[in-house]
Amino acid sequence: SNTEKELAEQQHLDLNDRTMTTLDYPIILKALAKECETVPARTLVLRNAFPQKETEEEEARRLKRKKSKGKKKMSGGENGGDADDDIETMGLTASSVTGVQCRYNAISEMKRLVSTNVYGHLPPPRKSQENYKNPKKGKQIKLGLPPILGTSFDLQSIFDLIDDGRVLEGPEILEIATTLEKMMEVVRWNNLLRTVGKDDDEEKFVEIPKLCKSIYIEPDLLHLLSNAFDNEGRLSATTFPAIGRLRAQIRSYKASIMTKLETIIASPSMKNKLALESGGPIFSEVNGGRIVIPVQDAYKNSGVGIMHDVSRSGKTVFVEPTEIVGPTNEMKQVEVELRQEEAKVWRQLTEEVIKHRDDIERSVSSIVQIDLVLARMRLGDLLNGVIPVVKDEGVMSVREAKHPVLVLRELEDIVGNDIDLGDNGNQGLVLTGPNSGGKTVILKLMGLFAYMTRDGIPLPAAPACTSITVDEETGDEIMEEVVPRVDYFDPVLADIGDIQSVDGDLSTFSGHMLVCREVLANSKKNALVLMDELGSGTDPAQGVAIAQALLEALLERGTRVAITTHYMELKQLAASDDRFEVGGMQFVGGRPTYKLLPGTVGESYALAVAERLNLPQSVIQRANELLDSETRQMGDLIRDLEDQKALVDAQALELEQKKKDMARLEIEMQAQREKLEAKQLSARRDEARKFAAKLEEKENILEDILQRLKSDPSKKLLARSWDDIRFVRRDALNEAENVPSVMKRLQKSAAAAAKVELVPLSELREKPDLKVGDTLVICKKGAFRGKEGIINQLGSNKIQLSVSGVPVQMKMNEIALPASAVQGENGNNDGGKRQRNADGSPEMSKIARKAMAEAESMGETRINEGSSATSGGKAVDVGRLDRNTVDVRGCNLEEAKRKCQDKFSSVMMSKRPVIYILHGHGTSGVLKQKIRDWLKRDREWVKSYKAASREDGGDAFTRVELKKIKF
Repeated sequence: SNTEKELAEQQHLDLNDRTMTTLDYPIILKALAKECETVPARTLVLRNAFPQKETEEEEARRLKRKKSKGKKKMSGGENGGDADDDIETMGLTASSVTGVQCRYNAISEMKRLVSTNVYGHLPPPRKSQENYKNPKKGKQIKLGLPPILGTSFDLQSIFDLIDDGRVLEGPEILEIATTLEKMMEVVRWNNLLRTVGKDDDEEKFVEIPKLCKSIYIEPDLLHLLSNAFDNEGRLSATTFPAIGRLRAQIRSYKASIMTKLETIIASPSMKNKLALESGGPIFSEVNGGRIVIPVQDAYKNSGVGIMHDVSRSGKTVFVEPTEIVGPTNEMKQVEVELRQEEAKVWRQLTEEVIKHRDDIERSVSSIVQIDLVLARMRLGDLLNGVIPVVKDEGVMSVREAKHPVLVLRELEDIVGNDIDLGDNGNQGLVLTGPNSGGKTVILKLMGLFAYMTRDGIPLPAAPACTSITVDEETGDEIMEEVVPRVDYFDPVLADIGDIQSVDGDLSTFSGHMLVCREVLANSKKNALVLMDELGSGTDPAQGVAIAQALLEALLERGTRVAITTHYMELKQLAASDDRFEVGGMQFVGGRPTYKLLPGTVGESYALAVAERLNLPQSVIQRANELLDSETRQMGDLIRDLEDQKALVDAQALELEQKKKDMARLEIEMQAQREKLEAKQLSARRDEARKFAAKLEEKENILEDILQRLKSDPSKKLLARSWDDIRFVRRDALNEAENVPSVMKRLQKSAAAAAKVELVPLSELREKPDLKVGDTLVICKKGAFRGKEGIINQLGSNKIQLSVSGVPVQMKMNEIALPASAVQGENGNNDGGKRQRNADGSPEMSKIARKAMAEAESMGETRINEGSSATSGGKAVDVGRLDRNTVDVRGCNLEEAKRKCQDKFSSVMMSKRPVIYILHGHGTSGVLKQKIRDWLKRDREWVKSYKAASREDGGDAFTRVELKKIKF
């Protein structure tokens, strides 16, 4: 009607405020404000949540302040461009994509401060700075969160007093001083933060230092305000000497007055006049600090002094003695001067604050933004939120997105949904499905994510993950990284719910059309428009036509649109137009699951919903009969398709889970393989180190033998040294064969050489009688190794062989006798080496046997009184070694005996049970004598003992030959 048209034209609609309220975004902002530490940050958030028209007084202050700032900037002009470029104009909501990215990057940096150990560096000492070639870093300081906790930073009320022309006094000045000192703590914290990554490879902090750089406090102002107060919170007498001087005068007057009062009270003439029956104080102050004494009413006119007050009973009057009236007046005059001086100081301090107000307000704005970063991070933790990728392309792509209001309410089993809009050319999303199925929840969720992104708040959605898809043509698996992404949408406009009113005489449809008009007027490229039940409230055919026309107009402007509908025509439009994507809300078993199924058209399930809500069965049955056959068939078809899709999706989900399990198992197996290889490598290295250490020990023994031979090349020592060398060689071979890598190599070599050891002719003690035509084996490494050759020509150092018809010159150390030529009667292959003893050890040469026989024939003399000390066996003394020496220096006799007996028992099974006891000489040889006395008496272990030979250490050692165990 004409009336409704006129009303609609006159109706003022703030669509932005309506959208925020409709989407319940103030709930999110209230939660953000709760996380703020400072009053200005909390105020900023709440003003965004609940915009209020400013009062005339507030508007007057704002204009006055703007005019004052404008005068200061006239010479430089106003800064144009992004509001986020200036810390004072930076608000809660970013004004561009770059602003959003900076806010999210700041959150990531703040999380890094919380989750890792970050260290800053103090400036190095001055002397270190002067050393330009090798400058030193200062002391490391662990950094935590910015130090803003415990201070409100609420200076706006104080600045309002200044705008009203008032002079600031103690509490206000003290609050400003405390705030400035806290700001300087933040400055020092930021200076440390800026040193991170400066001289090493650690990642630098960028966004947080950028927010802190606007904090500037004039040093003179900070020094003045910090020293303006004493410990009692009064103006400092040190900083302001005039005030200190006046206070001293007042104290002097007061002390003089009190002395006079005590003299007056103590006089006999005054004692009878005092009223002390009430038990009150003798001195009290009235009328602004004048000191009075209690006097009986009968003496009030006796010339005691000036009466100032009377008690309730009337029996006592309070009199200021005449003697102190003059001094009190003088003191009061000084107090007036003190107040005047203090007022002067307050004015000076206020003027200094006004002079630096711009710097203070900019610094507070920086603190506000830092506090907002902390609040965003904490709210993100409550939401289990992620930081999305943000661009300016109108894309929203999130997985497992959850409604943030529901998350804040801590509801259980909140359903997450996958949402895609603006990607692959789709500009619109049409949500279908039953009533109460969750369509409007998805619509609000999209709006909230757009708002939260613009305000830099983490989103409750799945983090970045790897998605595996199958190529339909090739069947190959394609792996791609899926990251949460919500672009910068501006503006966000929503039409959810009715706007009808009785007073405004607007119907439901008229209200929707009013919103549509505002939407068209404000929409542009990359705006986000959310409309619930578009085209409803009027004739279905006309409503669908208007809805489709509106959608097409919005898409032509580049706007991103999401709508909910029950109209089949709009569902078909979404299925046929590539610019739209369709999604249906899942409905299983007559109940909604609140799960969005992309790519499906949802049935409205009106009858099922009515049945679930306990509508009479007769009504539901009749409604079903009234449906035309085509509608029933279409509904049945859609339900069948949804059931089939649900089955396929379940199977696909199961297959996807199996693929993930297989990938996880493969990763675990690879990790186990790497772990095993690392252990094997570590074990090989350990064995190599141990083997090297033992070889070094053998080398030391051989070097010791060589030194003894050089010092005493006798036949006896030669024979003994030969036996030592033989044992060292056998131990070294045993150790080498126990090294795993050597064992493996020996096994391979043994298999390759058919278990035949090739001994070069040059190493044979008894040279074989060779003649032309004999067969030899090549033992030189290379292609001919192991091949047999026939002797063609004999030389002194070389022999010419014919190998497979090829003449080859070989040295004596490159050829060996064949295996058949060196086999003994017992079948043991000694490779042409000397014969072995029964224990398998190599037999001594003739020279060694002769030397040993001469040594045994010489015999040995026991120390004690010429007693016999011959060994009586064929064993050869190996000399003193580390393994057969026991050190008892520093022990008493019992400790020495225990250590010796332990060593005795460990070598009793060996063929040469000989032990050397290291006792040293001592100061008087007491330990040496006690040990030898014990050895002399012992009949269990000791066969003989004597002082060690000069080669084995002399009299500092005792050589003990043990009894052999007979079996």
